[in-house]
Amino acid sequence: MGEGLKVLGAGRLSGRGAQRDETSAGDDAEGAGRMRSIGKYAIHGVLGRGGMGAVFRASMPVIGRMAALKLLRPNELTLGLWGEERVRRLFRDEAALLGGLRHKNLVDVFDYDESGPWPFFVMEYYGESLGSIIGETYRVEAKSRRLPVPRACSYAAQLLEGLARLHYAGIVHRDVKPFNLLVSEGDVLKITDLGLSKVRGEAFGGPSNVKVGSPYYAAPEQEDDPERADARADLYAVGVTLFRMLTGCLPEWGEWAASQRVPELGDDFDGLLACALAENPAGRFADARSMAEALDAALAAWRRRMDGVCAAAPESLCPRCVPDGAAAPRSEPAMVDARAARAALSLDELWRPLAYWPGRLADTGGGVVLDGATGLCWARQAAPYAVTWPAAAAYVAALNAARFGGFADWRLPTVPELMTLLSPEPVGEGYCQPAALSQPVRRVWSADRANYVSAWVADVELGYLAKADFCCPAAARAVRGA
Repeated sequence: MGEGLKVLGAGRLSGRGAQRDETSAGDDAEGAGRMRSIGKYAIHGVLGRGGMGAVFRASMPVIGRMAALKLLRPNELTLGLWGEERVRRLFRDEAALLGGLRHKNLVDVFDYDESGPWPFFVMEYYGESLGSIIGETYRVEAKSRRLPVPRACSYAAQLLEGLARLHYAGIVHRDVKPFNLLVSEGDVLKITDLGLSKVRGEAFGGPSNVKVGSPYYAAPEQEDDPERADARADLYAVGVTLFRMLTGCLPEWGEWAASQRVPELGDDFDGLLACALAENPAGRFADARSMAEALDAALAAWRRRMDGVCAAAPESLCPRCVPDGAAAPRSEPAMVDARAARAALSLDELWRPLAYWPGRLADTGGGVVLDGATGLCWARQAAPYAVTWPAAAAYVAALNAARFGGFADWRLPTVPELMTLLSPEPVGEGYCQPAALSQPVRRVWSADRANYVSAWVADVELGYLAKADFCCPAAARAVRGA
């Protein structure tokens, strides 16, 4: 059962993602401080909690591998709605479903046990979800970050692959939303939280006034009658998620309207979204694979159109705001508390810079790139693999030991230095800009800590900042003063 089970309004049942985004992870130590272990697993912090219990960041004995441990510990409201026997069965069924279906786009459950009066299961741990990537919050209707079209389509295609596997097994997820979609360091999307799912032939059997799913993402027929929800209800949620990734907004309720079109996307995605978001399930795609084929066609058409745009695009496109002659960014590492970070670092409500540097990067040879605007020298290549924060520091130390580029003063960049690499989200001709640095890595470690267990990272593709636990993998890129 989804750990974020809760009643909203007149009895809506909603599930929160099994692993909360890293901007919240570890902040809530209540319970974790008192509970140092669950079974054989050491507990390092709380990832999320709700009416069904909590999810903890845990480590496995001996090998130390980090995992997400989901403990069933329902509150009185949940027990009153469902009863202990049903709650236990649903929790056990969720673990069995996730553990029994091996697919690259489904999170893997590898242990189930009991600790005290309640059971728990253990699954793969990932440092971020699609919800944290787009910046969705508990105010779901608020604007979120837009993703570049190719990346949004990649996530949607992986989501459809995972759903195709679930649907083939006769399982309807019924709670597809960004926070239930985890993302690995290799940008592999993983579906999680089957707590509200329905197996073919299974009766809902819940209270009549409880609605299943999450507001804005649940299909109309699922809102009215959870028993009616079939695979096409999940595809509706995919349509909402794709629209949000492409636009930063939620679609209007009801049939697809011309007013919801995004001019810069052209008409390449209109047919796809109109079909996915049809109010009547009969008007939607028949299955996940047919929707995936339509998505591939829409992306191919968009790429053909962008080829023509980029052929005539000027060399410099993205608007920048930092004036010439601005002071060099801070080079000394610092502790930047999350509560003060937006003001201290001049970030907007979606954790993006209020101003951008001009990015005058030039290759000076020897694997070194010089930024003419800031005077910073960057190692052209990042570490070959995503690493933990301590390992990122070790990578830089190895560069210095080898005198990479002829220098021995390389270091991890501070957040202000990393911000000089960020650019606004691409729109239109913004997609035509070539990559300034090789290995187009995404999340990059900074030298600045957020607290004693996490540090700041920058998503250099989407142009925003977040904090991540030291154990989360991210890219390591070295910098030095000119």
